Amino acid sequence: MSKRQCLTFLLGAAVYILSAAGIGLTMAHFMNREEAVSADSLEQVQFSLCMLDSEEEYKDSCLSGLLPGQAVERKPAVVVDGDSPEAYIRVRVSFGGVLKEPKEESREARAERLKRIRELKSGIRFCDGWLEGEEGCYYYQKKVTSGSIIPIYDRVLIPESWDNSIAEQMFTIELHAEAVRADCLEPWMKGGGGTIESWE
Repeated sequence: MSKRQCLTFLLGAAVYILSAAGIGLTMAHFMNREEAVSADSLEQVQFSLCMLDSEEEYKDSCLSGLLPGQAVERKPAVVVDGDSPEAYIRVRVSFGGVLKEPKEESREARAERLKRIRELKSGIRFCDGWLEGEEGCYYYQKKVTSGSIIPIYDRVLIPESWDNSIAEQMFTIELHAEAVRADCLEPWMKGGGGTIESWE
């Protein structure tokens, strides 16, 4: 599988430099994973967070010349190991760098930071099967089987409204994936409308 390079726990991935009209931003992806089971005697779900790229293998390289309003194509995915039991998966998406909540922040600065997060979040194009639910998570709506490759999203659109007020600063998109055995979770799932929006 030369077109896929899995990332190890808490390894940063996909760093880009955006520079145009005096704007210089750095975007980074950070990924980690968590294995979840309900009893020690059960076989754990084994999975990885990977960056898929149809053109070339992942490299620690930078791209320049991207303008606000342009799309950055990157394809993070959950890859379930070949001998893993059936499972449900979810991912938490959070933002760091200039978008991270500081220790002290004025009301105006907080409003501006949250606005930027909403703008960036709205430009993330999630793949089929994912639904935003409770606890800040996106839930995959089907069981995943051993050997599955589940793309999370395939594009990030840099907000057109971002300007020199955040020039030369870094922001991060951070992914945290969780999985639990399907036979442990199913009786406790919510979602009366046939959708998975929470785990209990």
